[in-house]
Amino acid sequence: MLKVTYSKLPKTFENQVKLLKDRGLSIPNEEKAEKILTYISYNRLSNYWYPMLKTPKEEELFKSGASFETIFKLYQFDSELRAITFQAIEQIEIAVRTQTIYHLSHHYKSGFWYQKKEPFRNFPNYIQFLSKVTKNLQETKQEFILKYQRKYIQYLPPSWKSFELLTFTNLLSILKNIKDNKQLIPISKSLGIHHSLLISWLDNLIYIRNICAHHGRLWNIILTIKPEWLKSPKGNWVDKWENNYDPTGHTLENVDENDKILKIYASICVILYCLQFINPYNKYKKQLLELINKYPEVDLYHMGFPEDWKNQSLWK
Repeated sequence: MLKVTYSKLPKTFENQVKLLKDRGLSIPNEEKAEKILTYISYNRLSNYWYPMLKTPKEEELFKSGASFETIFKLYQFDSELRAITFQAIEQIEIAVRTQTIYHLSHHYKSGFWYQKKEPFRNFPNYIQFLSKVTKNLQETKQEFILKYQRKYIQYLPPSWKSFELLTFTNLLSILKNIKDNKQLIPISKSLGIHHSLLISWLDNLIYIRNICAHHGRLWNIILTIKPEWLKSPKGNWVDKWENNYDPTGHTLENVDENDKILKIYASICVILYCLQFINPYNKYKKQLLELINKYPEVDLYHMGFPEDWKNQSLWK
C-alpha cells in the first residue's frame, strides 16, 4: 500500500459536528453534541461509531439510523464497564499477591526468599525484578516501609512488606520466573484453576486492567492477549466464550468475522469465575447485569456475548 502525507487540518468543535452530519449521522441536538466533543475528543468517540459505518468503512459514511445519541450512550456504558471491571480485577490482584507471599514465604521458610536466585529460572529476569523492588523502596513514601527502614538492618524488607509496592505486572513477572512450577499450584487452586492456566489468565487480566487504568475501550475490542480455555472447572462456568451466531437483526453483510474470536466477554468470564472463589459475595455480576439493563442500546454481540449467555451456570 502506497503511503501518503497526512494533510488534514484541525477542525473546530462546530465543524466536527457538521462533518458528522455530512457523513449521515443523525444529530438532533447539535449544541449538545458540540458540548460533548468539547470534553470527549472526536478521535476517542470514533471508536464507538466504527460499527455504524457503511461498507467500505474507509469512506466513513454512516448507516441509516446511526445517531450521535447512541454513540454517546455506548461511550457512557463503556466508561461504567471499565470502572466496575477495574474494581473486580483489583480483588483478584490482591488475592494473588496474598497467596504468592504466603505460600512462597512458607515454602522457603523466610520472608526474604525473593532475594536469593535459587527459586528463579532466569537470572537476568531475577536481577531486573530485584532492581524494581529496590527502586520502589527508594521512591516510596509509605509509612510502613519507612518505619521498617528505621528499625531493621536488612535494607530490603520481607516479601509481605516489599511486595505490597509491586504492580500487578511485577507480581506476574515473579510467577513467570519461578523455577518449580509446583509452587504455582496453591496459588492457582485459590482461583479454582489448574496451575498451567495461571500465567495465561493473569496475563489477560493485566491487559484488561491496563485498558481500564488508561481509559481505553473495552466494548467491541478483540483480545490481543487471550486467556486459555478452562477445561475442568471447579465452580460455575460456561460452555463457550466466543459467539458464532447470526443474532436477530444482523444480516450477513454486517456480521464481522472478527466477532467469532475472543472479545471482552471471555475476560468477563475469567473475572466472574475467579471471584466466586476469592469473594463469593462480590457484586460484579450484579453490577454487570444492572449495567446491561441500563443501556439497552448496547449490542452485546459486539462484546462477544454468545446467544445463550444468560442460561450459562456462571450467570445464574
